[in-house]
Amino acid sequence: MSVSKSPTVAFVGLGAMGYPMAMYLLKSGFPVIAYDVYAPALERFAAEGGGSSRSPREAAREAEFLVCMVANSAQATSLLFDENNGAVQALPADATIILCSTVAPAYIDELRKRLDTIRSDVRLIDSPVSGGAGRAADGTLSIFSSGQDTHLDHTYPVLDCMSSKLYRIPGGLGGGSKAKLIHQIFAGVNIAMASEAMGLAAVAGYNTSEAFDELRSSNANSWIFSNRVPHMLDPTLGRYSAITIIAKDVAIITSTSRDFGFPLPLLSTAEQLYMAAVSFGWGNEDDCAIVRLYLPQGADLVHELVDAPESPRASAITIKDIRSLMIGVHLATISEAMSFCERLGIDVDLMFDIISNAAGVSDVFLKYFADMRGGAWSLKAVQGIDKMIYDLSGAINKVCQTRYPLFMSSAALPMSDEQQQSLASDKNSIGILGDFRETIEPQ
Repeated sequence: MSVSKSPTVAFVGLGAMGYPMAMYLLKSGFPVIAYDVYAPALERFAAEGGGSSRSPREAAREAEFLVCMVANSAQATSLLFDENNGAVQALPADATIILCSTVAPAYIDELRKRLDTIRSDVRLIDSPVSGGAGRAADGTLSIFSSGQDTHLDHTYPVLDCMSSKLYRIPGGLGGGSKAKLIHQIFAGVNIAMASEAMGLAAVAGYNTSEAFDELRSSNANSWIFSNRVPHMLDPTLGRYSAITIIAKDVAIITSTSRDFGFPLPLLSTAEQLYMAAVSFGWGNEDDCAIVRLYLPQGADLVHELVDAPESPRASAITIKDIRSLMIGVHLATISEAMSFCERLGIDVDLMFDIISNAAGVSDVFLKYFADMRGGAWSLKAVQGIDKMIYDLSGAINKVCQTRYPLFMSSAALPMSDEQQQSLASDKNSIGILGDFRETIEPQ
């Protein structure tokens, strides 16, 4: 994108995502003045032609736009309002803050209220991003923007430059963060399920490269499965995304769901896996390291069996069983996430478009979304669900005999009768709760 007479952008947060975002703005013709607490990143940016500053306040003085791409809301608050170095007081009149960090929707409301007390002229755009460092580097991120329409129009050149999919989420400030949280439900579950599936393939004695190819080409595939498993098979590929990133996002979602009194059992199960990994000191490792939680006696087994010859299995677990587990979890995730989407007031058709073009997509999502939408997100609306649930139940029974843990797959099974009756009575409750007992045997 070529920009003439481009406005100055202050960019705070030159991390794994922020650095390539700032560089793409710079290469596209925007004058960019950056700040980061990590001096080497700031020095590297300056060496490539960007502006550098000693504080967020200094970066903001001449900026029409301030892009915040920091790790969390605490860092955002500090960079904006710190008594000595905060950017807000230094921003020119009618400047715009573009918050690209993943934060709770409630934080966006708090931020707007705080701005109104000291700088009501400053515009605020809620615009979390998705796509990873690679897409940030070539300006093809998905961005979920929300705010006043006139403010979004004003901000369009900056957001459009960084994105190939720029969504305008209706409903005012906070809409963008809500949409990002729904997408991250799919991401959070799928990352954990990729580890569960490949760990099981290894324990069952499969050549893991061949098992990956078979599962990836099946109807159980997801974008994340295809993207993350290669890092399990070949650790030399390096880190794609740290465990701390998905752990932070999932914690925001589950906290928000508790505020709404809405259960997210699948995502809550995944959250426990991420918390365990962080507690073991793995937080900065690639999120595919979650597979080690499934393989305490052979943490590198998925990698070790990449070139394994065909051999007799110690168990009767088949690739079809693993596929059934994956499909069951995908279906449960649609029910859980899209029910919560409606509770948050996000348009489900818009959310379908977002997920279909982002990392949370799966073959199951694309195939069964329409059926489940027509059935209030209940699994009963899915054609062939009787057989799917029968296969899921059968696969879990077989795997349990091997003592391999099925954290995610087991979370897709029915809860107690009391939980089913209380949750299924709420039209906004997750559709999977109460479907299983009637569909456990094929008709």
